[in-house]
Amino acid sequence: MKRLLVFPLLFFLFVAVTLFAAEVVQKEPEVTDLRQAFISGTLVVRGDGAAQESGEMTEAQKKILALRSAKIVALRDAVEMINGIRVSGETTVVNAASQSDIIHTAVRGLIRGAQVIKETYDPVSGAAVVFVSVPLTGPHSITGQILPQMGPILPQKNMEYRPESAATVSGGYDGLIVDCRDVSFKPALVNRIVAKDGAVIYDPSRLPKNVLVEKGAAGYTDGVGKARALLAAMGSKNPLEVKAAGVINSTDAEVAPEDASSIFSSNQDNNYLQAARVIFVLR
Repeated sequence: MKRLLVFPLLFFLFVAVTLFAAEVVQKEPEVTDLRQAFISGTLVVRGDGAAQESGEMTEAQKKILALRSAKIVALRDAVEMINGIRVSGETTVVNAASQSDIIHTAVRGLIRGAQVIKETYDPVSGAAVVFVSVPLTGPHSITGQILPQMGPILPQKNMEYRPESAATVSGGYDGLIVDCRDVSFKPALVNRIVAKDGAVIYDPSRLPKNVLVEKGAAGYTDGVGKARALLAAMGSKNPLEVKAAGVINSTDAEVAPEDASSIFSSNQDNNYLQAARVIFVLR
């Protein structure tokens, strides 16, 4: 009698564990929305796969083939996501890669270096799930690998901002928060800050390569309080806060004349723009 009870119990436990594993996989955070990817700093893509039946296979062989299939799907989708990232304006990574073999090679390198952060295999269904991650910032990131190569491709804005008056701003500002929640601003590898006449106040494509690799071109979040916390982690204690007055080509944040003057003047003291201590707040 006891033996008869053991088998249903084992079966119940096996099903429960399988369902729990499936639930955990479903809860794994997939970050394929580009806005959210810029905020989190990482693309996370999910791939599903199964072993193609080919004669007699052991359970271990099925698992290996299923995981490999799922990873291929995840990497394929990651390529699509990376290609769709805006460089500046309407230019995307895939456009830039088509113009430069160096950038094309960098994109391929990013895919080869994508990290598998989680993988699961269900022996009952033979299905596998793999999550791969591609960082937006850091030495082996999209920004670190691609942006330093963009110089010859990006349309240059030669008109640099110069204030009409030599007014100074008190306050000892050491960072910048640009609130873009009221305008149609889109995050990109290069988000410039410009004045009303189009003169450039901040152009991250001109930053030193080591800054781009270590910090990225800028930070992104969805709240001013979160922006302050991000800047505090960079060493900023008193950031200047301004609101975007408009957008040019969907990725350049335009600021009012008085804010442009404040940014220029306060940056003369602490050079926070050159250190990329800039956070854009997204809606």
